[in-house]
Amino acid sequence: MPGASRHAKPKAPKSPLVRFGAPAAAAAAALAGVAAAFVFVHGGSTAAAPSHHAAAGHAAAGPSTASAVTDEQVATAVHRQIAVAESHKLAALRAAARRKHLAALAAASLARQQAAAQASAQASAQASASPSPTPSPPPPSSGGNAAASPLGICIRNAEEGGSYAWGPGNGGGAYQFMLGTWETYGGSASEYGVADPAYQDQIFNNAIAAGGASNWTAYDGC
Repeated sequence: MPGASRHAKPKAPKSPLVRFGAPAAAAAAALAGVAAAFVFVHGGSTAAAPSHHAAAGHAAAGPSTASAVTDEQVATAVHRQIAVAESHKLAALRAAARRKHLAALAAASLARQQAAAQASAQASAQASASPSPTPSPPPPSSGGNAAASPLGICIRNAEEGGSYAWGPGNGGGAYQFMLGTWETYGGSASEYGVADPAYQDQIFNNAIAAGGASNWTAYDGC
C-alpha cells in the first residue's frame, strides 16, 4: 500500500451539521425560531400589539365616518340641484304654453277681424253694384175716400183693430187683403206686405168704388 504524499494536507474532522446533513440544519432553524418566539412573548411586544391595532382601528373609523357625512351632504346637494332644475324646466314649459295660447288667441282674433272686414267690403261692393230698386207706382185713384167713411173705419176695426200693420192671417194690412184682391184693385205685388197706410187706403177706396164692398161686409158686419 503506497504511503501518503508529503504534500497532502490532513483532512479536518467534519462538523456535526455537515456530518448529519439537512436534518441537522432544519433542527437548528427550529431551535432559533423557538428562541425568538420566547423573547418576543416575554419582552412585552405582545402586550403592545392590541394597543397598536386598537389605535389603528380608531384611526380607520374616523375617515369612514367623515366619508359617510360627506356623501350624505353631496347627495342632499345633488337632490336639491335636481329639484331646482326640474322647477325651472316646469316654469319654462308653462311659460311656453301660455305664449302659445296667447298667440293662438291673437291669431283667431285677427282672423275674425279680417273676415268681418272682408264681408263688409263685399257687402259694400254688392250694394254699389246692384241697381237701386225702382219704386212702385202709386195705385190708381178712384176719386172717392171710402177709407175715411164709417164703412172704412168699421172694416179696419173689425179686421185689425184699426192697425195698419202687416201680420199673419188670411190677408194683410189694415183691411186684411188677400194678394189676389190686392192686385185686382190696383195694388203692386212688390208692395204687398210692406205698403204704408196711405197706399192701403187707396186700394180699399178702389175696391169700394168698383163695387167690392162685399169682400168685407159679408164677414165684418159693417
